Amino acid sequence: MAAPISIRNVSRRFGDNWALRPVDLEIAAGEFIALVGPSGCGKTTLLRIVADLQDPSSGEVRIGEDSAAEARRKRLLGLVSQRPAVLPWKRAIDDVRFTQKIAGRVGFDPAKVLAEFGLAGHENKRARELSGGMLQRVNIASAMAHDPSVLLMDEPFAALDEMKREEIGEWFDRELSVRPKTVLFVTHHIDEAVMLADRLLVFSPAPGRVIEVVSVPVPRPRSHAFRQDARFVAIAAHVRGLLMHQAAA
Repeated sequence: MAAPISIRNVSRRFGDNWALRPVDLEIAAGEFIALVGPSGCGKTTLLRIVADLQDPSSGEVRIGEDSAAEARRKRLLGLVSQRPAVLPWKRAIDDVRFTQKIAGRVGFDPAKVLAEFGLAGHENKRARELSGGMLQRVNIASAMAHDPSVLLMDEPFAALDEMKREEIGEWFDRELSVRPKTVLFVTHHIDEAVMLADRLLVFSPAPGRVIEVVSVPVPRPRSHAFRQDARFVAIAAHVRGLLMHQAAA
């Protein structure tokens, strides 16, 4: 079951340098939030704080009723990195089972999840036998296999070419309608964020701060046709304008 996330006055500094200015945000259960901004603006820092991989300098994160540390210990979080974190000597289905073993919880049947992810017939293949898109599907299946409440995704489609990136993104959006999760999604790709997210947090250049929260008032999942929708074009242009203005300033 998806869980809400509460980010309260969360900041991070290293010595005299701010990596992330204070952020306050309430994320509803099942909501998809994209973090958008230039490199070094604090997007991944915020994601890592929510994942309990880094301590904040101020503030706190709550996952439902739990702290970030408690949520991590309870295996309520799933983490998807930029490059597929698969084990080259393992079969795809064993990668999914390995996550369940670490989590100590079997949320979904691995074979069924892989089949639903378009990998029926590929369950017994190793990493070298799978395409980049297939590997990333295995990566996401592994992160979801123990049925976490929250998915934390750091540039998960960045290693894919543009067409495959769009295809995997739209596929992932459809999967979330079947297996709802609360998603925090880091990306540099504005169109991707507008296509997938309910809201975008737009960050300034370092020291990072949220300059605007932009809503996408169109229900998910969204079809490929939404990319030509006037609302998509207007929102993407608005976000680009915000980032260009900040860069110029």
